[in-house]
Amino acid sequence: VTQFGPWFGRRDGSDHIFIFSWGRFPCRLSNWHAPTRSSIALQVENNCEDLNSEGPEPTFNRWKDIIIPGHIDQWRVAELQKWNLPFQQRDVLLSFHGRHAGNTESYSNVSVRTQILEELEGLPGVSVGGFIEGYHELLGQSMFCLAPRGITPWTIHLYVAMLAGCIPIILSDDYEVPFQGIVDWPSFSLKWPMRSAGRELYAYLVSLDPALMAEMKRRVDENACWFNYYSSGACSPYRAVLRSLEERLKQRPTYVGQWWGPGGLPLPELIGSRAADRHL
Repeated sequence: VTQFGPWFGRRDGSDHIFIFSWGRFPCRLSNWHAPTRSSIALQVENNCEDLNSEGPEPTFNRWKDIIIPGHIDQWRVAELQKWNLPFQQRDVLLSFHGRHAGNTESYSNVSVRTQILEELEGLPGVSVGGFIEGYHELLGQSMFCLAPRGITPWTIHLYVAMLAGCIPIILSDDYEVPFQGIVDWPSFSLKWPMRSAGRELYAYLVSLDPALMAEMKRRVDENACWFNYYSSGACSPYRAVLRSLEERLKQRPTYVGQWWGPGGLPLPELIGSRAADRHL
């Protein structure tokens, strides 16, 4: 991209956008820091990390980059919305089902998921464990849904929960949530320390006022469209990205280029080349 014509270099790449749909990008690109220092990145995570093989490497610049939500396919969106019950009809306090050390070897280092099962399984109003049938229906019956980190800080459980109308509890200390300048995250979610993901979290949840929980559930439904790629109208991830890009355009510093002529006139094409040196 940097060598394909003059366009990237004219503003140091600040008018270029890269999309990284996998959390461990852009670290898979060699020497990516310098070429993309001014470019905008749309990315699902703010760190490159793999608990089994790779330590965290920051990839996100809050001044220019944009975190985007993970994609949930249209069929699953419809299924989650179908089972979204009103708050008064939900009879499960807390749920989580998915990969953990007991059913997926590569998750043996994801300690927060192990803690969830060891400390919460069997408590009243709690349903946690591995994969189950009727998972979407369970989410629609749950008041709170855990969204613990996996091998990387990112987790699709966050967005699945919201589309099912379930109040998400984010258990990923270093995860950067998307669209913080557009949606009011504390109004419909919790971000809880991973080290206290067991009995302490449960005690806190059972102490909450049901009226507050009902309001949070209402706000989940109100904001879920920002994370649904099949949402139409003024509320969708696409609209949120466009608004975020407009904000970054307004604050983008001016860059006049590496070379320039008097009055902004373009320099001859051979200036700076070996061919030009031979004619001087």
